[in-house]
Amino acid sequence: KTYLYLDPGRLLGRALSRWDPHVGLGTVPHQQIGYLWPMGPYYWLMEQVGTPDWIAQRLWVGTIMFGAGAGVLYLGRTWRWRPEAAAAAALVYGLSPYVLTLSARISVILLAFTGLPWLLALTVRALRTPGWRYPALFGLTVATVGSVNATALLLVGIVPVAWILYAMWRSTE
Repeated sequence: KTYLYLDPGRLLGRALSRWDPHVGLGTVPHQQIGYLWPMGPYYWLMEQVGTPDWIAQRLWVGTIMFGAGAGVLYLGRTWRWRPEAAAAAALVYGLSPYVLTLSARISVILLAFTGLPWLLALTVRALRTPGWRYPALFGLTVATVGSVNATALLLVGIVPVAWILYAMWRSTE
């Protein structure tokens, strides 16, 4: 969204309202509320510290790629993979060519890609460990990676649901 780069403070201020009188004769904002977290505050912070837009965008995509790889590493530790296998899987996933297809135009969609291994690992840990820690972290992760595109979040959500069904089926054997 161009207006996210040009004036993130104005976007965040307008996202709080369900009506935007500044466009035409007024309109219902499209997806602006989804930019309240994490992309809007990120670009606002980058603007406040004087980071040029092109650097902020590259740091954003790099952070997404790092988060994706770190999620796979966390998943590998959850499943007790050998460290070198987890590191290799993290590199392959984090450096996936899939990132290239969305990084320039709609990088916010990549948040679901980043969240997938985290959501799966948190689901596995929530099933193994009593308490609210992992379900709460799961909820915070959903709020972070699913803010703009519900379809991407629903598709990523299939994986934790499938794991729960698998864990239930496996426990009945």
